[in-house]
Amino acid sequence: MTSAGAPRRLRFGLLLLLTGVLALFAGAGTASAHAELDSTDPARDAVLDAAPARVTLTFSEAIQVEGDGVRVFDPDGNQVESGQATLGGTSGNTVGVGLRGGLGQGTYTVSWRVISADSHPIAGAFTFSVGHATAAHAPTATPPPSSTAVSTLYAFARALAFAAFAVLIGSAAFVVVCLPSARGSRTMRSLLFAGWAGSVAGWLGCLVLQGPYGFGLGLGHVFDAELVGKVLDSRLGIALVARLLLLIGCWLYIGWLHSVPVTAGRGQRWALRATGVALAAGLAVTWSVGGHASTGLQPALALPADVLHLLAMGLWLGGLTALLVVLARRTAPEAELTGAARRFSPIAAGSVAVLVITGSFQAWRQLGSWNAWLSTGYGRLLLVKVAVVALLVGAAAWSRRWVRQHGETGPRALRRSVVAETVLGLVVVSITALLVESEPGRAATAAPPGSEHREIAYDTGGTGGTGLVKVDVEPATSGADTVRLSVEDDSGRPRDVPELRAALILPARAIGPLEIPLRHNGTGRYEAPGTQIPAAGTWQLAVTVRTSDIDETVVATTLEIH
Repeated sequence: MTSAGAPRRLRFGLLLLLTGVLALFAGAGTASAHAELDSTDPARDAVLDAAPARVTLTFSEAIQVEGDGVRVFDPDGNQVESGQATLGGTSGNTVGVGLRGGLGQGTYTVSWRVISADSHPIAGAFTFSVGHATAAHAPTATPPPSSTAVSTLYAFARALAFAAFAVLIGSAAFVVVCLPSARGSRTMRSLLFAGWAGSVAGWLGCLVLQGPYGFGLGLGHVFDAELVGKVLDSRLGIALVARLLLLIGCWLYIGWLHSVPVTAGRGQRWALRATGVALAAGLAVTWSVGGHASTGLQPALALPADVLHLLAMGLWLGGLTALLVVLARRTAPEAELTGAARRFSPIAAGSVAVLVITGSFQAWRQLGSWNAWLSTGYGRLLLVKVAVVALLVGAAAWSRRWVRQHGETGPRALRRSVVAETVLGLVVVSITALLVESEPGRAATAAPPGSEHREIAYDTGGTGGTGLVKVDVEPATSGADTVRLSVEDDSGRPRDVPELRAALILPARAIGPLEIPLRHNGTGRYEAPGTQIPAAGTWQLAVTVRTSDIDETVVATTLEIH
C-alpha cells in the first residue's frame, strides 16, 4: 500500500458519500410552509341531524400523528373517541378517528396535534354540533405538551450541534487557508475531532428527541423505536440521514487533510478546498431544510440565505476557535501565527458582512413589523442576539486593527481579544439554538390581558401600514359568541384591508388554534356571529393584518371567557 494510494481511496470514498447525499435530497423535495388544515368532516361549525361515526381532517401536505393526536370532547368535556387516530389519504395527508355510538345532542370540540412535513408540531381545534348548538366545556384532562425536560434537552442538543458544526467547518477552513503548517498538528487534529464528535452527539440528540418533542411526549419516550422510525420517515429524517452521511465524509476528509503535506501541489490544495466547501455546504443545507427557512414567506430565497448565514457563522466562530487554540498552544512560530491571524482577518470581515445581510433578511421575514421586536418573545431574543453580535463585531474590529498595526510583534494581546470573541460567539450560538425553537414573531402572541373590549395597535411595516384593531366579544361566555373586529388607520378612520384573520388558542388546555370565520360587514368592520368558544378560561386571540401584497403582521391579546 503506497502513501499516495490512501488519499486516492479517501477521495473516492468522499465522492461516493456526496453522491449518496445528493440522491437523498433529490428525493426529499422542499417544504414551502407548515401543513395547513384544508378541510374537516364534519365541517367546522356544522349542525348535524345525527352524530357522525368518524371525524376526519385533511391537510395540505403529508403529516405525522400519534394515536391520541385527535381528541373529540362531548358537551360535558368527556372524550368520545372509539379508537386511536389513523393516517389515510393517498399522500398521507388525512387523519381520522372513530366516535362512540349513541352520542347525544350538543356542541362537540375536536382538538388535534400533528407534525407537518417540515418537522414542526402544529395544533388546532374546531367545533361541530349535533341537533343544535350548546355551550361546550373544556376537557377534564388533556395530554401534556412536550415536557420541560424534553424541550430543554432538545434545545441543548441543537446548541451542541450548532457549536460543533462551527468548530468543524471553521477549524478545517482555518487549517486549509490560514495555517497549512498545522495540518499535521496533534492539537488541530484534536480540535477537528472535537467538532466532529460534537456534531455526531448533537445529531443523535436531535434524532431521539425530535419524536417526543414533536408529539408532546415525556422523557420516557426518548428511545422509543417507533417514534425514531416516524422521525426517519419524515423530511427531517431524510435531512438527518444525509447529515450522518456527510459527517462520515467529514471523518474521511479529516484523515485526508492530515495526510496532505504542506508542500502539496496546487491541484491537491484546490481539491482539498473544493471538497471542504461541498461538505460544509451540505451540512448547512441539512439544518436549513428542517428549520424556519423552509416555511413561510419566500422559501426559495430564504433557504439559500439561511445556508449562507450558517456557513458565515461557522467560518467566523469556528475560525476564531481555531485561532484561539493555536495561539494558546503555540503550535507554530509567532511569525506564522501572526501571519495566520492576518489571513483570517478578511475571512472574518467577509463572514460578518454576510451575517449582517442574511440576518437582516431573516429578521424582516420572521418578525414582519417593528412592534414585533419588543412585543414577541422571538423579537426580544433576537434583540439580545443583535446586541451580543455587536459586541462581537467590536472585538473583531479591534483584533483586525491590531493585526494591521503590530505585524510581527507577539500575539499575547491578540490572544485576549480572541478569547473575548470566542466567549461571545458561544453566547450567539446558544441564542441561535433558542431562536430555532421559538415561534417566529409573525405568529407569536404577546399582548397584555384586558377586558371583553380590546384595542390592539398594528404596524405592518409598509406605507400606511399602521393603525388600530378594535375587538369586541359578546357575551364572552363559553358557547355561542359574536366576535366583532374594527380596523382603523392611524388617524382613526375605518379602513378595509386586503386580509384579516383571527384565531383563538386556550394554552392551559392545549386547545386551538380555533379559526374565527370573519365576514366583511362594512368599511373596516368584520364580524363572526355564532362563534363557538368551547370552554371558559384565558384565551389568546391572534389577529393577522395584511395591508399590501407583502406587508403583514400578527397582533394579539387575551380574552377572559366565563
